[in-house]
Amino acid sequence: MHTSTPTNRMTRARAVLLAGGAVLAAATLGACSGTPGAAAVVDGHVITAQEVRSATDQLTELGQQFDVPTVLSILIQEPTMTRFAADEGVAVSDEDAAGLLDQVSQSVGIDVGEYSDATLAIARYSLASGNLQDAGDLEALGQQVAERLDALDVEVNPRFGTLGESAAVEGASARPWIVTPRADAP
Repeated sequence: MHTSTPTNRMTRARAVLLAGGAVLAAATLGACSGTPGAAAVVDGHVITAQEVRSATDQLTELGQQFDVPTVLSILIQEPTMTRFAADEGVAVSDEDAAGLLDQVSQSVGIDVGEYSDATLAIARYSLASGNLQDAGDLEALGQQVAERLDALDVEVNPRFGTLGESAAVEGASARPWIVTPRADAP
């Protein structure tokens, strides 16, 4: 015969709360529809954490200061931006992007080897954005780009941030249970 005691009820309640917390954590961490390694999913296309990391690393080597949310934002927006630039008659190619990266590489005197697809995407975005600034009415073009970006179906892995306006990723919120080591720590 089993009798319920206050201690047994507390232990059981604690177990239920822990299990519920584990389910909530799994749901939050799995926000990119069960796509392991995804930083974001845009209209069904997966942007991997590795792509974000490789672009961030290569750009840093080239002396460019892009944080992870900015790199992810550009990778989310780039296909839309380059299609829009092509629609406006100011298309950019992978060769144009590699040329821009080669110029930067030569100016800083660093060879990063073969550019990752994600790094090329960042360069395409930069060129498309620059070309669009010379293409006409900036306000009207900006509004059209914003409308296209707002129409995207975007899921961002919460480890990378949250989705803001015009498909921009805002940095991940601080997690009080994660401790950042201090530089002066032994």
